[in-house]
Amino acid sequence: MSYYVSEAKKFLEAALIEFERGEKERSDVIIRDAAEKAWNAVLQATNALLIGRGFSEEKVKSHRDRRLALNSLELKDPQIRAMGFRDRFGAREHYLHEMCFYEGEYLPEGVRHDILKVKSYIDDVEKALKE
Repeated sequence: MSYYVSEAKKFLEAALIEFERGEKERSDVIIRDAAEKAWNAVLQATNALLIGRGFSEEKVKSHRDRRLALNSLELKDPQIRAMGFRDRFGAREHYLHEMCFYEGEYLPEGVRHDILKVKSYIDDVEKALKE
């Protein structure tokens, strides 16, 4: 699990650096790549959470697998439900991965805000794994 959390933090840091560079250079491609790196940070953190809570790596390989596993986990675990991981995962998937990276539909400040939410998501995964 610590591997996945470490990877999540690396991708988040790369996303922040790339986003700042994209803004400075006014580069759509770089900003969109930053959003995708932030989305990958969410994936890595989610893997840490799910594997740490008993799911096998084989059961969390796809985005669909992760969504289903988060839903299942929230139904069983009130602490996880209270932290809203399923909804937060879905929101980052939609805004960072789908809208920004794939569709190119974004406002830079919105992307910055979503990247900062990824940091909060990773922090909460770490808290959930300690309890």
